[in-house]
Amino acid sequence: MKKKLFKITYIVLGIPLVAFVFLLFFLTVTEYRPDEVETLEIDGEASFDLALDDTLNLMTFNIGYASLGEDEDFVMDGGKRGRPESKDVVLEYLQGIENLLDTHESDVYFLQEVDEPSRRSYDINQVESMHETVGKTTYQSTFAYNFKASLVPFPVSFSDYIGQVASGMQTLSRYEMDTSKRMQFPGEFSWPLRTANLKRAMVVTRLPIVDSDKTLVLINLHMSAYDDGSMREQEMALFKDVLHEEREKGNYVIAGGDFNQTFPEAQGVYPVIDDEYFTAPQMESGVLGEGFEFAVDTTHPTSRLLNTPYDIDSDLTQYYIIDGFVVSDNVKVLHVETIDQAFKYSDHNPVILEAELIND
Repeated sequence: MKKKLFKITYIVLGIPLVAFVFLLFFLTVTEYRPDEVETLEIDGEASFDLALDDTLNLMTFNIGYASLGEDEDFVMDGGKRGRPESKDVVLEYLQGIENLLDTHESDVYFLQEVDEPSRRSYDINQVESMHETVGKTTYQSTFAYNFKASLVPFPVSFSDYIGQVASGMQTLSRYEMDTSKRMQFPGEFSWPLRTANLKRAMVVTRLPIVDSDKTLVLINLHMSAYDDGSMREQEMALFKDVLHEEREKGNYVIAGGDFNQTFPEAQGVYPVIDDEYFTAPQMESGVLGEGFEFAVDTTHPTSRLLNTPYDIDSDLTQYYIIDGFVVSDNVKVLHVETIDQAFKYSDHNPVILEAELIND
C-alpha cells in the first residue's frame, strides 16, 4: 500500500516538474536573439522627397496592440485580464485607431506596440493594417520587433493567457526613406525570465534631404517599463550617444515614442496615487545634454494605468505623461499637442508635432 501511494505521489509531482523543465527548454531554444544592429526592410512607395523648407507633421502613438482600450484592464498593471474578450473587441479598437491616423494625417508616424499575428490580439496583422490605412502607394513602412516569443506562459486562466507574440515598432513616412535599422538597447532580464520577455530597441530611419549632404534621422523608440530602473538607464545612455553622434555630423534628429518615464516638463503634473502599481521614473532636467530638447504637451495625459477599465470621473485613475518627442537644435518646434481621446482605443493618447528643419 505504501509503495502504491509513493508511486502515485511520484507521478502527481513528477508530471508537472517534467512539463516545467520542457517549457524552460522550449523557451530557451526558441528565444528571440536579435543582433545589436539589424537592417530593416522598407516597404511601399513614398510620395515626396524631403526638402529643407518643408514643414513636417509627425505623430507618435502607442496603439496598445489594439487591445487596451477604455473597457480593458491588464494583469501586469494590477488588473485581471491577459487579453480582450473577443476578436470583435480588437477590431473595434483597431478601427478607432485607424480613424485617428486618418483624422490627424501626418507625414511621419511613430507607432509602438503594433502586433503581427499574435494570440493576445487574435492573430490580426496590425502592421499590414496600419500600412494599408495610410496607403502603401503614398507611405513607406519599416518595422522592428521589440517583443517576439513563441510562448508567453503568463496565464490569468487556462484560456486567458498571452501566448505567442510578435510585436514591435512601426515607422511610416510619406517622405522617401534611405535606410532603416533596428538598434538593440543594452540590458536584459536574467534567464529564464528573458526568454519570453521584451527585447527593447530603437528604429533608426534616415531620410535624405534634397540638395543637402545632411540627413533627417528619425528615431522611433519604446523604452522599458517593468524593470528596477537599471535597463532604462542603459537605454537612455545609448539613446543619447546616438543623438549626439548624429548631431556632430550636422544631421537633423527627431525622436519620438513611449519613454516610460516622466518628462522634466511634466514633473508633478500627475502625482503617484498608489506606488504599488507602475510608477514612471522622473527624468532630470538637462538629461539630454546640450543641443537637444523635449517637445511635449503637459495639458493632457498621454497614458493611463490599466489596473481597471477606464473611468474618466474617478479620482483614482493614475495618469502619466510619458509619450513625446526629442528634437535637435537645428529643428524648430512649431506646435506639439496631445490628442485627448479619453483612452477610448488604447491606454495611450497620440501626440502630434509640427516642426521645420532649420537651414544652418
